[in-house]
Amino acid sequence: MSNNILIMNPFGIGDVIFSTPLIDILRKRFPDSFIAYVCNKRSSELLNTNPNLNKIFIYEKDDYRIIWERSRLEYCRKLFQDMLGLKKFKFNIFIDLSMAYQYSLLAKVVGIKKRIGFNYRNRGRFLTDKINIKGFDEKHVIECYLAILTLLDIDIKKYPVSPRIYVTDCDLAAADKILEGDGIKKSDLLIGVVPGCGASWGVDAAHRRWDRKNFAVLADKLIDKYNAKIVLFGDKKEVEICSDVQSAMKHEVVNYCGKTSLPELAAFISRCNLVVTNDGGPLHMAVGLGVNTVSIFGPVDEKIYGPYMARGDHRIIFNKGLSCRPCYRKFKYSKCEKRVCLDGISVEDVLAGAESILKR
Repeated sequence: MSNNILIMNPFGIGDVIFSTPLIDILRKRFPDSFIAYVCNKRSSELLNTNPNLNKIFIYEKDDYRIIWERSRLEYCRKLFQDMLGLKKFKFNIFIDLSMAYQYSLLAKVVGIKKRIGFNYRNRGRFLTDKINIKGFDEKHVIECYLAILTLLDIDIKKYPVSPRIYVTDCDLAAADKILEGDGIKKSDLLIGVVPGCGASWGVDAAHRRWDRKNFAVLADKLIDKYNAKIVLFGDKKEVEICSDVQSAMKHEVVNYCGKTSLPELAAFISRCNLVVTNDGGPLHMAVGLGVNTVSIFGPVDEKIYGPYMARGDHRIIFNKGLSCRPCYRKFKYSKCEKRVCLDGISVEDVLAGAESILKR
């Protein structure tokens, strides 16, 4: 059966990667269908190479907000033009991962007959079929996303589930050339270290980040014990964090923080033997590439947002036995200034996780 399917996901990198098993199953179930995806510009960079998608639409909430504040009339014109752009594709199925009412309302106005998704706080009132949720608090996000497919009478148990992103040969070749220029050979043990992450939390991002001095000590130990080559990764907003890690180390390290696009970062990560990172986008990129990971979780529940049925070998490090953890529940964060969940994780804890992978 052929369908024109539109998927809506306005969230960040991790959430978009969590949706890749859904995309994969849709393509297998409806091999001749036209499948399109709506996401923000940054996340789109990881979907452009996905062979299961026919088209990607860019949606930036902030751009619409700016237009609204500047001119209501201009906003209406923009919205009308975008609606016409969607309508010409004659979508008949809309899969809404947003948990907001605006997108399903737009899909209704555009004329999409089948609109499925989550009914969170009665925001799914414009959906034709919905799953009532109070938050992601019982199972992994991937499982929550896949549950939506049951509304299309898809037996998800029939399909293998693994998040996946794709890297082009061109980006891989470019990464190899840069690594070689920085003295890193393919035969070297290459470990990526991501001391930032959590940008989607804004001013609270620091509450998801293990201490940068710990990352420095850990990296030095990995060099001392395994003769590893360490590469620091992060975006432009995390340059200071990576610089602090680099300055605190006794050994030389290669610092690519703020110097890569997302596709380039994916290419570099794919060349790593191991990635050590806080929970966040780069973790899920590594998982989607089948790269081994050691991930550090603080206020976020690793059972819901951690590596899932993934290729590769993965160790999750968190402070066990805390009754207050996780304090991020049902999309809300109860801010804690004590940081006991992260500060209670030692360098030896993370090193042990890394060694359990490296020794294999």
